[in-house]
Amino acid sequence: MDNDQLVYIETEGSCANCGLKDTRALTIHHLDATQPKSELYDNKIVLCHNCHQCHHQGKGPSAEEFIDIKARLIVKTLTRPGLNALKIASRKKGVSANPFMVNHLVEMRYLKCKEVVSTFMDDNDSTIEIVSEAIYEISAEGQALLARWKLK
Repeated sequence: MDNDQLVYIETEGSCANCGLKDTRALTIHHLDATQPKSELYDNKIVLCHNCHQCHHQGKGPSAEEFIDIKARLIVKTLTRPGLNALKIASRKKGVSANPFMVNHLVEMRYLKCKEVVSTFMDDNDSTIEIVSEAIYEISAEGQALLARWKLK
């Protein structure tokens, strides 16, 4: 999943500011527009063309308001257990977790699987292996996300 898809998913296909749900009227706004623009997930927010235009004309929401909105969306997207896993991995150099609780963070490249701790093998078919617990370490991207958004 690329970062553009993820920012549309986090707002459920609507403008992060006014809530308009018409994908034809939505665009991606970069929170930090310095060149070259960062294409990272946490630098993007979905806005309708109206909110986007008003912002750039100085009539709409401020950059600080968009940053507040994005901070809430990040917590929603990472999930509370996922955010807790990131924080623990940052402080303790690793975290033990069930993959289904943190796999989205691996896909986003914020965590890396370091070691499988516990697996389950099907008695009838030994080719089926289910990982029930693993050790994850935080990536440089994960550290940068926590620092930038003051989530530690």
